[in-house]
Amino acid sequence: MATNLNQQLQSPPVPDVGSAPALYDRTYVDQSNGTMRTFFIRLVNAVSTLFGPRGGKYLNTPYGAFQDDTDQADGSTAVAYYFRYNTTDYSNGISVVSRTASFTASITTTTLTVSAISAGAIYPSMQISGTGVTAGTRIVAQLTGTTGGTGTYTVSTSQTVTSTAMTGDLPSQVKVIQDGMYNIQFSAQFINTTNDVQDINIWFRKNGTDVPGSNSQFGIKARKSTGSASRLIASMNFYLELAENDYFEMMWRVSDSGVSMEQFPAVTASGTTPEIPATPSIILTVTFVSNRTA
Repeated sequence: MATNLNQQLQSPPVPDVGSAPALYDRTYVDQSNGTMRTFFIRLVNAVSTLFGPRGGKYLNTPYGAFQDDTDQADGSTAVAYYFRYNTTDYSNGISVVSRTASFTASITTTTLTVSAISAGAIYPSMQISGTGVTAGTRIVAQLTGTTGGTGTYTVSTSQTVTSTAMTGDLPSQVKVIQDGMYNIQFSAQFINTTNDVQDINIWFRKNGTDVPGSNSQFGIKARKSTGSASRLIASMNFYLELAENDYFEMMWRVSDSGVSMEQFPAVTASGTTPEIPATPSIILTVTFVSNRTA
């Protein structure tokens, strides 16, 4: 979004009074006093504005808003998957960073065979690309081999690709450049196509390690008697203390692969419905709250 959010409170420049003469000079004293008086008037005005009724509009604190406009499926209930974000709405000191990988591999139906890794590591939820690879193909689970390295993996789309150079991309890491306490809020659009009630677990990882006590479990109803899927918005907020250049990721796991995250395209107005904006599969906002405690 190309919204201009700049609204800077001007800081008064440090006064330059020069060096005092060896002997008393009234002109110099008057000029110095006038310069200092102007400085302090500007300083008091700036402080008064900052602490006035609308002073908050001048504060510049980190924030970020991110979303994803693709479906996100799990593929295996034994694997923890990463929330992905392919769109940045707002960013000030907070950004999404991708996990990336470069490797040589082939695909037979839904099995990816990785023969060599040239950079990075392979993760669940990672989308892969390369000559002949179907767009949107992602890593579902690892089958054999070294974790994140050579071996075999399950991919989401059946296809045949001869051995070729491939790359993987997983925009999951939310990184901050200022230490402090952050408020994280999210809403995820889930769909259940099974005939049973299912569970959804969502939790946080900080710098690659699970955050203790950060999981939330949601229950999603079975699909309706008409056969149409049931849906649920999973949402909550969570406080997380982060140091400079720390990152966090959000993980999810469902009790049945019939549960996934779903996006909906925008609806065009018609005689029976108004125009409706697109529905992302995940919306995430991150707001700086305060400096860290000592």
